[in-house]
Amino acid sequence: MKRLIILFIANIFSLLASAQTRLELRDNSTARIVANGKPMLMIGGELGNSSASTPEDVKRTFAHLHKMGLNTVLAPVSWELIEPEEGQFDMSSLDVILTEARRNELKVVLLWFGAWKNSMSCYTPEWFKRDTKRFPRAHTLDGRPVEEASSLSKNVLEADKRAFCHIMEHLRTNDAEEQTVIMIQVENEIGMIDVPRDYSDDATKLYQSAVPQQLTDYLKKNQKSLHPYLKEKLLPQAKANANWAQLFGDDIYTEEIFQTWTYATYVEQIAKAGRAIYNLPMYVNVALNSRDRKPGQYPSGGPLAHLIDLWHCGAPSIDVLGVDIYDKGIKSWLSKYHLSNNPLFVPEIRLEDKDAMYALFAFGHHGAMGFCPFSIEDYPLYADVKSNDMSGMDLSQDDQLNAFSSGASTLSPLAASYQLLRQAEPLILDRQGTSDMDAVLLDNEQREAEIITPDGIRLTIKHSYSLGWEPGAKNAEWPEVACIILRLGKEDYLAIGSGVVITYTDAKADKTWKKGDTRIGLAKCESVSIIDGKMHIKRHLNGDQTHQGRHIRILVGQFDIQHFRLYNYK
Repeated sequence: MKRLIILFIANIFSLLASAQTRLELRDNSTARIVANGKPMLMIGGELGNSSASTPEDVKRTFAHLHKMGLNTVLAPVSWELIEPEEGQFDMSSLDVILTEARRNELKVVLLWFGAWKNSMSCYTPEWFKRDTKRFPRAHTLDGRPVEEASSLSKNVLEADKRAFCHIMEHLRTNDAEEQTVIMIQVENEIGMIDVPRDYSDDATKLYQSAVPQQLTDYLKKNQKSLHPYLKEKLLPQAKANANWAQLFGDDIYTEEIFQTWTYATYVEQIAKAGRAIYNLPMYVNVALNSRDRKPGQYPSGGPLAHLIDLWHCGAPSIDVLGVDIYDKGIKSWLSKYHLSNNPLFVPEIRLEDKDAMYALFAFGHHGAMGFCPFSIEDYPLYADVKSNDMSGMDLSQDDQLNAFSSGASTLSPLAASYQLLRQAEPLILDRQGTSDMDAVLLDNEQREAEIITPDGIRLTIKHSYSLGWEPGAKNAEWPEVACIILRLGKEDYLAIGSGVVITYTDAKADKTWKKGDTRIGLAKCESVSIIDGKMHIKRHLNGDQTHQGRHIRILVGQFDIQHFRLYNYK
């Protein structure tokens, strides 16, 4: 009997552990959150920095996000509100977030604005800011203190960690069953501004000391898989117990490496302590090193892609380096942060209509965990059709043309795109990291792309303006369009997106047909909605809408899911 009781208790604990929110790796470069026992995509948005600072703001904003079709909101929790007086903790702002998220069927990623927010210590409590003797600042080369807490100060670390751990204890007590909070961001876009590293006396002493053995052992063990940047930075002639300049070279980029190490090891102590209390997935986010800026001109020492090894070594409790994108070149930035050892997560991106296309591409091509435009509360649910080119998935082509002429409103682009993603979410999750899913993003420069399917079919996907007859096709600038291709079975596919025309040929044959080549035909095409994983036909499209079987077509401004089956003949 005693043995049966022990086994029963062990099974209960095993079930509880398996049901806990966790990050599930499909492979090292593809992951997803599992909450309440179910995998999910974070089809979300991030609130503006102060948009969750009052109950009224949270109530109004969360109801709007629910209508927009989000399933996840990234919401800040700031140290100054959590611990307004030293040692006195107030979780009321967090409780409002939990209550309103549950009411509006939203999951929450909490953003801990602790010692740093956008590099600065602006969300720390006033008592912390005033006591610079106990809580010292970083310094510039000429000895000037800056509005950035020292990453080397034990007092800063312990105060920050204490507040963070109170949050984790509160979540463990008040959210472990509901699992409203599914992930934590530790600090925010940390990095040194104006200078590549902290030049305080303590920092300079460490910079001139031997590189910690924890890091040198890691570099030696992982030398073949290091990021090319770090591999090239290592000096082969460096001796044992080399300092930072002797190991990596004496320049500002080595100073950035040193500063990165101080941030990573600091964050590790925060994250490790928090996860020991309540083990939620955790990530850090990065302000990009863009526009040819040097360390210090951008936040030096942050979790940049080329410094990922320092974060993996120094902060193993952090699961993902998230990329915040406010610069041009979306494809390049996504590729830089979707690495063999880093699943793609976009916790911030500039809020604009084209995010509707970027989200489709990120989820479909990169298997992204999540996509979350910044200041999402400012984005409208509806858009005037005349100014937004008929963006709405629930209207047929004819209905949208009627809406256009009458001046009616329809879903804004991001809301329309998110509704498609929410419908297709289970199918996307099943195909993450496989050859049964891919996506294209087309724009003014790249107006055509190809996907070769496992069935040996070449899908040529062009911008729908290439047909020449749509309004706007004659314009010099073509808008971004995107499409996810999901393979359901042999020669059986879904196209999910906007503004594309898809043709199909045998991948083995040349693009110019020759006698004896297999030809690919369209067996069936239909506009569908997906409810609880099952397709429901909205309209059959085998006539003019497919040019009598010549192509699949979703116009610019339309958002649709089209199911099509192909066949081959000679």
